[in-house]
Amino acid sequence: MKHLTNLLNRYSMYKVVSGALTILFVIALLLSIFGFIAYSPLAMIVSLLVIGFAVYLTSLLFGYLFGVRIHAESSFITGMILFFLFTPTLDVSKLAVLLLVGMIAGASKFLLVYRGRHVFNPVALAAFAISLTGLAYASWWVATPVLIVPTFILGFAILQKTRRVPSSGTFLGVSTVLLIAVLMLQGESFGQSLMLWLSWPILFFSSFMLTEPLTLPQKKWQTILEAVIVALLFIIPIHIGVFSSSPAFALLVGNLIAFVFSRRRSIKLAFKEQRQLTPTTTEFVFTPTRPLQYEPGQYVEIMVPAKKDDFRGSRRSFSITSAPGEETLRLGIKFYEPSSSMKKALRELKTGNVIQATGISGDFTLPKDSSEPLLYIAGGIGITPFIGHLQHLKRVSEVRDIALVYSISNPEELAYKDELVESGIKVFIVTKTDTDFVLPAGWVHINESRISQENLLVAVPDVANRQAFISGPPSMIDGTKKHLAILRTKHVKTDYFIGY
Repeated sequence: MKHLTNLLNRYSMYKVVSGALTILFVIALLLSIFGFIAYSPLAMIVSLLVIGFAVYLTSLLFGYLFGVRIHAESSFITGMILFFLFTPTLDVSKLAVLLLVGMIAGASKFLLVYRGRHVFNPVALAAFAISLTGLAYASWWVATPVLIVPTFILGFAILQKTRRVPSSGTFLGVSTVLLIAVLMLQGESFGQSLMLWLSWPILFFSSFMLTEPLTLPQKKWQTILEAVIVALLFIIPIHIGVFSSSPAFALLVGNLIAFVFSRRRSIKLAFKEQRQLTPTTTEFVFTPTRPLQYEPGQYVEIMVPAKKDDFRGSRRSFSITSAPGEETLRLGIKFYEPSSSMKKALRELKTGNVIQATGISGDFTLPKDSSEPLLYIAGGIGITPFIGHLQHLKRVSEVRDIALVYSISNPEELAYKDELVESGIKVFIVTKTDTDFVLPAGWVHINESRISQENLLVAVPDVANRQAFISGPPSMIDGTKKHLAILRTKHVKTDYFIGY
C-alpha cells in the first residue's frame, strides 16, 4: 500500500483518473480483440473518437465564447467516462447520437455553472438528457463481468489518490446490500443475486463518477449523506408516468444535494507577493477580489496554467495559512526538483496577476469545544493547516491547550517559526542532526529521523486524552495513525497532502 501511495503522489488527481480510464480502455480493447467483449475493436475506437471529439470541440467553442481557458484533461476524462456508458457502435445514426451526447456534456461545463462551479456532473447530465429525448439510453456496458477486476483495481487507485474511500465505500456498501435485498425479494437466490451484482455499474460509478471533484460537498459527513441518498436512488426504482429513475438521475440528485451544502464558487485571486520560508518552501500571498468565507484548516484549489502544462496538470490544492477575515489569502507551498509546470508558473507570477480558484473545502477544522486539549502532528509542509488554526486563534484572542510535534527533514526546513513562537503552544521538533540545533526557549528537540510511538509518548505523556490532528505526506500519516492507535488516542483527524 505504501508503494502505491508513493506512486500515486507523483501525479495530480486528474492524471490518475485519466490514466486509469486509459488503462481500462486498453484492457477493454484487448478483451474485444480476443472475443471476450461483444463489441468490435473498430466500433470501440470510432465511438471513443466521436465522443471525445464532441466533448473537446464543444468545450473549446464555449471556452472561446465565454473567454475561459478550457481544462483539456477534464474534457478527456468526460469523454472517456461517456464512452464506457454508451454502447460502442459503427452505425452512422447512432454515432450521430453519441456526437450529441458529447456536445451536451461539453456544453454543460459552461452553461450549467453557478459562480464558477458545476451544478451537475457533465456525464450524468448528458446521459439523463439524452434519455429524455428517447434517442438513446446509457447501457453502462462497462459493468461486464470481464472488466470487474480491472475496474476494481483502477477504481481503488483513484479512491486512494482522492481519499474518497469513506464516501465511495458507503455508497458501495449501501447499494450492494439494497441490490441483493431487492433481487432476493424478487425471487433470486443469494448466490444468483451476487452474480447479477456483477452486471450493475456499482464499482465504476462509485470510483469514477461519484468522486468528481467539482460537484462534491465540502465536509466529510456531507459526502457520506450524499452517498447514502444516491445509493438509495441508484437501486430503488422510481416510475412516475413515462419517467423512470436511472444511475445518472441518482447522481444528479446527489449533485443537487452537494450544491445546497456547498458554498464553493469561482474565486479570483490577485497575486501580491511571496516570501521564502525555507530553502524549499515559499509562502504566496494573494488578495481576493471579494471577501472570502472559510474555516481555519481548510484548503483551496487553485489553477495556474503554464504555457505548456506537464503531466501533473495546472490545478492543485493547498492549505490556507491565513485566518478567516484577513484581507489576504496566504498559501505555504513546497517545491521539489524538478518542479511541475504549474509550480514554475506560480513562481513566475507578477504583482497584480490574477489566478482562478475553484473553491474552498475541507473539514480539518478546530473542534467547537475550546477546552479540549489538542495534539498537532505535522510532517514537513503539513504544518500549513495548523498555521491557519493558530492565526485564527490569535485573531480572536482565544487560548487553547495545544502541543505540536513537528517532523522536518533537516533543521533548515523549519517553516513558520515566528508564527509558532508567537502562538505560545508547546512545540517538539523531530529531526535528525549531528550539529547543535538552537531552538526558541521552551521548545524541545527530539533527535530522531521520524515520529515514533516512543517519542510521541515522551513529548506528550497525556496523548490518549488529546484530540489528535495529523497533517503531512500519506505515508507519514498512516504510520502515525498506527502509533496513536496503540497509544489509545481516541479521536484522530487527518489531512493528507495528495496533490504534489
